[in-house]
Amino acid sequence: MSGKLNMEPRSSSQELHHEIFGSILDRVEMTPYLLLSADNYQTALRQAAKMMNNRGFDIVGNGELQESEQERAKTYVYRTYNYFLNWMFPFVKKQLEGLLALNSGNADIYHNCLQAIGRVESILNNTDFQDIANQDPRHLFLLASSRKYPSVFAGYQGKNREVPLEWQQTACSMLKMGYLIKSIEEESQDINDYAQLGFFLETENQSLDDLFNYDWGNPQHIPASESAQNAFVKISSFFHKLKESITFDDQQNGFVFDSGDGVRVNITEIKARLKSPESMVTKLGKDLEGEAYDIRDILAITFILKDRDDTLKLFHALQKKGVILQENTNSQSITQTLFDDPESMIEAVRRLMVSLSQSAGYEKTSTEQELLANAKTFYEALSMNAAKNQHSSLGHRKFQCKISFSLPIHRDAATHKIMIPGTPIYARRNQVDKKTQEHTLGVELRISDEDSWRTSEQTGDSHHDAYKFRQLISVMNRVLKNVFHLPKESIAQLKKDQLALFS
Repeated sequence: MSGKLNMEPRSSSQELHHEIFGSILDRVEMTPYLLLSADNYQTALRQAAKMMNNRGFDIVGNGELQESEQERAKTYVYRTYNYFLNWMFPFVKKQLEGLLALNSGNADIYHNCLQAIGRVESILNNTDFQDIANQDPRHLFLLASSRKYPSVFAGYQGKNREVPLEWQQTACSMLKMGYLIKSIEEESQDINDYAQLGFFLETENQSLDDLFNYDWGNPQHIPASESAQNAFVKISSFFHKLKESITFDDQQNGFVFDSGDGVRVNITEIKARLKSPESMVTKLGKDLEGEAYDIRDILAITFILKDRDDTLKLFHALQKKGVILQENTNSQSITQTLFDDPESMIEAVRRLMVSLSQSAGYEKTSTEQELLANAKTFYEALSMNAAKNQHSSLGHRKFQCKISFSLPIHRDAATHKIMIPGTPIYARRNQVDKKTQEHTLGVELRISDEDSWRTSEQTGDSHHDAYKFRQLISVMNRVLKNVFHLPKESIAQLKKDQLALFS
């Protein structure tokens, strides 16, 4: 499109609104101060380069964005496209279609949300829009700011190009999502290591949801980048530690955790997933911006027991083997929703006390009064933090805690290369000159039983996909502001609809 633009001079007094307050994700449009003087395309491009320089990109000499930095910025544009078109939208659309078919009181809302996603998708897939966005990453800043500063494309390819409102809004959404994606690298190099490992494993077609069964003793997917190697070593070290105490019992067709002092716990299944880069972005964007370094569930491991009453016994066995330590456990994160009251916890407490006496080498029988008193103490301590996550559901039936697992990373002193567990040099690490650094891995540890896991994680509004949907809706309400909206007032009906959808 082309046409005559309003070229009236602007005063700096127009910029005196207190826009610095509040979240960038909740902004209606981008109105960066640096573009105030941009009365043509070339000036706007130079000013956008300064904006990117303020955001961690390097400009040298003539103030232009260097080619290598342009390519780095294009990576974020690519990942933003991928997040929207290959991850967020397909997942949300599929569930919205199922919810719409229920014909509930939210039907019009679900219909409007589906239409909004379709409109954004059509712009993202528009060839002209893609050409401008991919030609130069600075164009996203110009597009997003074009409503406030309509001259930013004056002279672009010899024309005075006007920007459709839908393009401006979509570019604004892309910048917000790119901001979230970049914040993983910007705010925490530690978290970025795991994100880079996630990107690597996804390209290698290794599921991030099935890492317990990965052959850590003979790794097949070793990343080349040092960042991803850091994360790989941390996760590998955790599984090596854990598997020291786990064997598979062919007769029972399940796992056994052995505390090493006579206490054995039967486990039906062990699940382990690495938080995907996409999930990290969702977590940061669902509420007021979180901090990347505060993501404490990088690795989630779930023990599904044959018997719910073995929960406390397994938790204590994990403590004795050094998987969980008091000093690396976030006490605020220890919760349980498996038991409904202290009385239902009595048998679990009994088994714990029996295992403790076995470990000490003697048998002790507790009275019913002692068991109930201990059950009440356990129940009160473990249940106090259960309802803090507004996106979660009290229907989840599990025991969980978050730990910072301590581990070493060794480097060859001569080459400074990281030693990867499962490789020959790691096996000889006591024979070579090395340097060692202490690191931690954020682990969310969950314990449940077969029936509880099946009825909570796989049905109703507690279903994992239902929970994930509510998180994504919260992100979309912010990132796609003025385009997509699912009101907070409709969440109660949404949960009822999810209850029916996942029944």
